[in-house]
Amino acid sequence: MPINPFKDSNLIELEKKVIAKLQAKEYKDLKDIEKLCTEGILTAESANEKADVNFFKGVLNYCAHGKKDEYLFCWDDVPENNKVFINFLKDELKIDWVEMYLFCWDDVPENSTDFINFLKDELKINWINDSSALFKDSKDNNTVIKKTDNNETINVTNGNNSLLLRSNKAKKNVRLEITGGKIYEYILKEERSKLKIYKNAVISKDNNNRTINIINDSHSLVFKLNKTKKTVTLKTDDDKSYGFILKEENNRLNIYKEKKDAIEFIKEAIKTEENFLFAHYVLGFIYNELNDYDAAKEEFEKCIEIDKNFADAYFDMGVALKNIGNLTGAIENFKKSLEFYEKTNYNKAIEANWWIQNIRSLKDKETGRSAEENVIEIIVEDLRDRKERLFRYINEKEGKFKNFVSAKKTITNAQNFLIVLRRWNSYTPALSSDIERRKGGGYFLSWNGQGFVIDPGFNFIENFFANGFNISDIDAIFISHSHLDHTSEFESLMTLIFERNDNLPQEEKKKIDLFLNFSSLNKFANLLSLDKSAIRKIYVIQPGIPIDLSEKYGFVLMPTKAKHRELWGDEYSVGLIFDLIENNKKKFRLGMTVDTGYTDEIGAQFKNSDILIAHIGSIKEKEFDLNLNLTERLYKNHLGLIGTTKIIKDASPRLAIISEFGEELGSLRVDISKAIEGVVKDRRTKRCIPGDIGMKILLPDLKIKCDMCSKEKGEDVFVDMNEINAIYFPEEVPGDPGKLTYVCKKHF
Repeated sequence: MPINPFKDSNLIELEKKVIAKLQAKEYKDLKDIEKLCTEGILTAESANEKADVNFFKGVLNYCAHGKKDEYLFCWDDVPENNKVFINFLKDELKIDWVEMYLFCWDDVPENSTDFINFLKDELKINWINDSSALFKDSKDNNTVIKKTDNNETINVTNGNNSLLLRSNKAKKNVRLEITGGKIYEYILKEERSKLKIYKNAVISKDNNNRTINIINDSHSLVFKLNKTKKTVTLKTDDDKSYGFILKEENNRLNIYKEKKDAIEFIKEAIKTEENFLFAHYVLGFIYNELNDYDAAKEEFEKCIEIDKNFADAYFDMGVALKNIGNLTGAIENFKKSLEFYEKTNYNKAIEANWWIQNIRSLKDKETGRSAEENVIEIIVEDLRDRKERLFRYINEKEGKFKNFVSAKKTITNAQNFLIVLRRWNSYTPALSSDIERRKGGGYFLSWNGQGFVIDPGFNFIENFFANGFNISDIDAIFISHSHLDHTSEFESLMTLIFERNDNLPQEEKKKIDLFLNFSSLNKFANLLSLDKSAIRKIYVIQPGIPIDLSEKYGFVLMPTKAKHRELWGDEYSVGLIFDLIENNKKKFRLGMTVDTGYTDEIGAQFKNSDILIAHIGSIKEKEFDLNLNLTERLYKNHLGLIGTTKIIKDASPRLAIISEFGEELGSLRVDISKAIEGVVKDRRTKRCIPGDIGMKILLPDLKIKCDMCSKEKGEDVFVDMNEINAIYFPEEVPGDPGKLTYVCKKHF
């Protein structure tokens, strides 16, 4: 069926923007969508598109916080306090005669035409001559009009006849006194820097308080109250009728207008324009939200009938069918939407894929299959052509490691030699060139103007300096466990701080706090005992024992239990949770699993993290063995695929970052993260992104730096996390073929 080809393109764009806000649930804050809908209503009215006017009214109505009747006025206030009542008559009912313009105070006496007409026609004063006074203090056939009292009084005289008008800006009224004692009162308003005089209609009630009468010259209105039916009816002088709701609240009778249902507006739009694609879609969307899935299905079918390439209709049809119980039909529609989204909308493609996997998992419940097994299925599908080669590489690497640590001595007494294995002195290698390949590393957290290094492993300092930081940025160092890939540059960092302090006066020397787990403290005990000039305080961090640093650093540190073997045993490794505080309130939770295997207890610790950084480690072939149960397939000392998926589901973070991949997974990081995102995505968890050197996240905004935009503008540019994608272009990053690039939709 054809869509209206003559519709204003601006209207269509506004309707698309409104639908995008609905889909993103961005109508909880009404300001943006109110602005769009108001603009849409005005544009539609000027184009005489009645269907579109109702479309925007329907959306605006739906987005308002529920169906809430609109307060109009209080019956008990009338006629003593008519301000709200008169505004209702003017603004809601568009009755302009209820407040009639009389004349402009500032025009008198120079231009008194309106003023004299008011006196003659309104007050029936016949002693005013036909022509108005043209000049101040002028006489025209014995009529004198002049102002006194600093222009606050108008005097009109003609022989023995006179009248006086006094303005009162504070009370916003004008009082008129005529010879003989008659007094009238009018409304004074300031409009465009001019004082204008208005007359209200006569408003009165009957003795039983059941009727309000409004009369102004030939016009009249009658409101009738019916307490039994809890209604108020209005009858106009042109025989129009209106109905309102009566509510008794705090011993007062309040009048409300029943809010027109959003669905009524949208149906009116469709009645006017039968093939209104967006109206059918929004109606289906609302039905889905109201759990009326059969009605939603009908609307999406109509959308597809109008436009078979409308991806959103297929997607939302999938939601409706899934809830009806037609899982096969739901998957078919999500797949159909995926065909379009893969070309146009990456985030919606991920969402469609999540629904497909979610529905498949419902089917799999009968056979006992879990979400984690679905991840394996997705990865297996993704790696089908690479799996054998991948595990051959992993096995070769493990073989080389075993040979290295178990091989017999290679040197003999047949030859004596010296080999140089050093180039620079003890601390300058930390400042390696930016163009060299960088890997390993750690994390750097900046909060409240203070900087915190976390697990400084291989090449950390190189990466740290390459990203624009220096040694003065460090206020504390945190170490979760003693393995080299988390501590190798700790000694170099301390050496750099010692070197920095060496030639500085005492007041400029740098001192930092150290937060070390028990095994790291043992490992570096000798180093730390040699020179304490750079150390302020050493904290020993232990699982389950929080350290309140809210006064000092603006956060509370909660070390978590981890399952990761060290030289001193597996009970000392910790994960880290930073409860970041702003204005004395908890603002944000940053969780870091660090290196750990998975258990339910470990997963539960990270619940309600805003960001969760999960260390996947490598993957093991047994994770792919569907003949084993999940517990048997878990990686012992690292999360692996299954543990990473489970811990993200446990934590339900707004943003999950998968980090510390085995090097053999370099080209698969994006694929693995997408697959896990497809399974863990829910109402709270929106993104699952692989982490890499240079990934920068604004806290607590959850905006991520776009590498391309930042390069173009010469400064860091951050976009919403939902707009960011990680891309692997090994051939386009000279000197660092393992680097991921983070780009926004503009560059994707």
